[in-house]
Amino acid sequence: MWGAAATQALGNIVTPAVQVGNGIVGCLRSKYDYVRNLSENIAKLEREERYLSSKEADIITMLNRKDQVMERTRECTTWLDEVQEMKDKLQQLRNRYQNISRCFCGICPIHNLLKLGKTIVKKTQEIIALKSRADQINIMIEREPMPPVPIIRKHTEKIDNVPSLNEHVERLLKLLKDDNLKRVGVWGLPGVGKTTVMENLNNKVRDTQLFDNVFWVTLSKGGSVRKIQLIILEQLKLEVKGIHDSNRIADLISEVLVNKRYLLLLDEVFVEINLKEVGIHDDHEHGAVVFAYRDRDFCRLMDDHIKIERLSNDDAKNLFQKIVGDIIDRPSYKKIADRLLKECGGMPQVIKLIADSLRNEDDPAVWRHLLSDMQSPGTEPVQEMQELYKAFKLIYDKLPVDKKPCLLYWALFPPDYEVYQEYLIECWKAEQFIVEVRKLGDARDKGHAIIREFEKKSLLERGSKAGHFKMPLFLRRMALKITYQEEKDSKFLLIDGEEIEEQLSEEEWEDVQRVSLIGQKLCNLPNRPTCSKISTLLLQKNPSLTKIPESFFECMCGLKVLDLYDTRIISLPSSISNLINLRVMYLNNCGELVELPPQVEKLKSLEILDLRSTGILTLPEELAQLTGLKCLRVSFKQNFSCPNHINGQPKELIPSNVIASLSSLQELSIDVDFKNQSWNQIVDRVAEEVASLKALTSLCFYFPRLSCFETFIENCISWKRNSMGWEGNGFRSFRILVGNHKADTFLGFDFFGYTAERHLRFSAGEEDIPFALSKILNKALSFELIGHHRAKNLSVFGTEYLKEVEACTIEECNEIESIIDGTIATGVLFEFLQKLHLINLPKLVSICRGSIDSMSLTKLTTLTLKKCPKLKCLLPGDMIQLLCHLQDLQVEECFEINKIIEDGGIVQSESLPRLKNMELYNLPKLLSVCEDNSFEWPSLEIVKIKTCSELKDLPFSVENAPRLRVIECTTNWWNKLNDSTKDRLKDLHSIT
Repeated sequence: MWGAAATQALGNIVTPAVQVGNGIVGCLRSKYDYVRNLSENIAKLEREERYLSSKEADIITMLNRKDQVMERTRECTTWLDEVQEMKDKLQQLRNRYQNISRCFCGICPIHNLLKLGKTIVKKTQEIIALKSRADQINIMIEREPMPPVPIIRKHTEKIDNVPSLNEHVERLLKLLKDDNLKRVGVWGLPGVGKTTVMENLNNKVRDTQLFDNVFWVTLSKGGSVRKIQLIILEQLKLEVKGIHDSNRIADLISEVLVNKRYLLLLDEVFVEINLKEVGIHDDHEHGAVVFAYRDRDFCRLMDDHIKIERLSNDDAKNLFQKIVGDIIDRPSYKKIADRLLKECGGMPQVIKLIADSLRNEDDPAVWRHLLSDMQSPGTEPVQEMQELYKAFKLIYDKLPVDKKPCLLYWALFPPDYEVYQEYLIECWKAEQFIVEVRKLGDARDKGHAIIREFEKKSLLERGSKAGHFKMPLFLRRMALKITYQEEKDSKFLLIDGEEIEEQLSEEEWEDVQRVSLIGQKLCNLPNRPTCSKISTLLLQKNPSLTKIPESFFECMCGLKVLDLYDTRIISLPSSISNLINLRVMYLNNCGELVELPPQVEKLKSLEILDLRSTGILTLPEELAQLTGLKCLRVSFKQNFSCPNHINGQPKELIPSNVIASLSSLQELSIDVDFKNQSWNQIVDRVAEEVASLKALTSLCFYFPRLSCFETFIENCISWKRNSMGWEGNGFRSFRILVGNHKADTFLGFDFFGYTAERHLRFSAGEEDIPFALSKILNKALSFELIGHHRAKNLSVFGTEYLKEVEACTIEECNEIESIIDGTIATGVLFEFLQKLHLINLPKLVSICRGSIDSMSLTKLTTLTLKKCPKLKCLLPGDMIQLLCHLQDLQVEECFEINKIIEDGGIVQSESLPRLKNMELYNLPKLLSVCEDNSFEWPSLEIVKIKTCSELKDLPFSVENAPRLRVIECTTNWWNKLNDSTKDRLKDLHSIT
């Protein structure tokens, strides 16, 4: 740079020059400032030169980074040239004065110094001006846009005649028209038709011209961010030679796509993709991505998702018939075709594979042979199924070792059999698939996690009832094949397909490890089967089975799971004493079974015993010997008004000290009808025994009197552990009824001690609210108030005790006027409430009275009102703003209600963003749903209307309800709508 030489020379000359200058006229003083401030001016020049160089470097970097999409302006080129000229001049200035310290032996003439100082100041000003001009010019302009890249049409199976799949394509098209949806997932089982849907979507998008660019990437198992980038770069014809940094490539892709209308279709996604690493960002306003994957776990990353279900029976048959022809209608083929279709399980890929193998095949024997091969678990998969088998085997092989037997256990259940998850988990624990857990609650938690993992991997499907799951038929076949391959030394007895009625021979039972004869017509069992290796015996749902041979269990010492649910057995044989390793026994719904044999005391390993809905009148005293029992579920018939008499002797429902002796008991369910006077006579003593149990974590119990309940809460050892929270050995679940109103409808038969079950029903009509009740209410997740005749709202219970409630039912409470009274309660109310059911409340005029905190009720997803005759407006403006998560709304037999949503400017148009289903039944004075035409229904899918004679208009349209699929109504009601409404909704209504 300028160096110290000039500064030293300046020091030698400036001082005498300034001293002499004291006598020179004042007009020369300003010129000598160039000399006196020379050192500071040099420093300033150097600083501004550095700033100019940095500015130049930033602009060059920008030019290089955006070179693919933009080009520099002429102004920019001129500016860069001027910068270079300035740098040359500064270098010349340095060279000119580099030897200044040697001039005249260290003393320079004053005019040289003046000239130097003046030049430095001038160049500094020029640099500042040049740098600032860069901010005033256009550096770059967009290149001329390239013509849109044509969308490549996929040669795929047409699905116009397969409504099950075509509906998914149409729904995806509808979703892609919403600019707010950036990420959409398509998921389902392998072979269910995800790729077919995606390919048809690709072609439909091409026809609709929704997007300028559509990128198709099949990731499969080897997919990566780099593969997506390469396909995008190739299709956009972008050159990245010399760029090896994936981040720079991502920046380039983002710059090109930021303002484009593009769609990225990712098929066969196996792992989570970080789209930012690709160059796809959320701020790309006109871009969208559709993923196709098997694992439901990806749903959490999506704005919306669609599950590709298996084909309906009609669609499956049409697809099969399209390939094989009308031969399937011939008598010789029809039954075989029906069974083949059942084996295909509604999977399009399987149907096509099987149908292709039978194309032009007119020998029914060949059809029967293929069906036999598909049904045989011991053989290799038929050639047509090899691809799917490999896909399933790949998923299975990647499972942890301890989860594999849990999956294969599903093969024991019949095709499409729905299994309750808690029951399955108990079987897994009994078979020791779930180990290293002592408590049933911990085993349930682990079991739930396993089931969720299977569901996310599309290995299981949810059943028709809550908590039930099933394995798709073709996957069950795969599981059976793996079972037979991996456990070659084991033998299984499974009756699959046709029902059997005849007795199975003892040879068929010999050395079997697991037996599943569920839902057959068995009348008899072998006398003494030799099967000491057996671990599971499933005989449930055999209504013709009335007797078990006396020696039947003699050679089953290894049995761990015994299920006799819903059989008509009248007794258990004495050979049950041989089941020394039995861990779970299900006798529930054995209505003809009236007593347990005394040999039950030998079942020392028994952990779970289910005696619900049997004919048992009293528990045997021998039950007290089962000190290892962890779970007992029992119910008693309702028609008892006096103590039971067995063999002429009076017997109590539960003899003294039986419950107290079960010291290991963790879960207890005693289901008793409120009319059962025998229970009322012993409940205080039984409750005292229950209170003494130290390991109890789950309880289902009926307290007919408040005093009994209060005593229990005061003395219960396990309950006291809850004072500091729910961890440790305290209660984790309960279903408790206090009072005697409708007890029969409360204590159902589905309580398994599941972690989240914390339910309280209070049915004492005229009772004040006891302190003990508030203590348990404070821990309840669901609460029912039934038949209370004094409370006007829930504030009488203290809203601070209801803060954790997730589900609430208020029924037959004659004085209830509102649910929440904002004039009494303060703070956030019902912060976690998800479901609210209001039934038969004759004085209810509003859900909320007064103003409440804006965070109240914000988690509510389901709202049901039935038989509330004084309610006129359901959702006033100040309440509707709170319901941002409401999904299901049902209003029925509220005869005075005239509007659902109150009119007025206070209601914002987006107030119900997640409402999906609306049901309006028997509302004779209802005039409108909402009169505000600007109101939006972005998530509404189904509307059901019945007996609403005064409702002549609906506020829905394609614009404000883009996802509305159907309006179910009667012909008579539809015909009375005004013409403009019918024209607007003509393609949506469905006559019921």
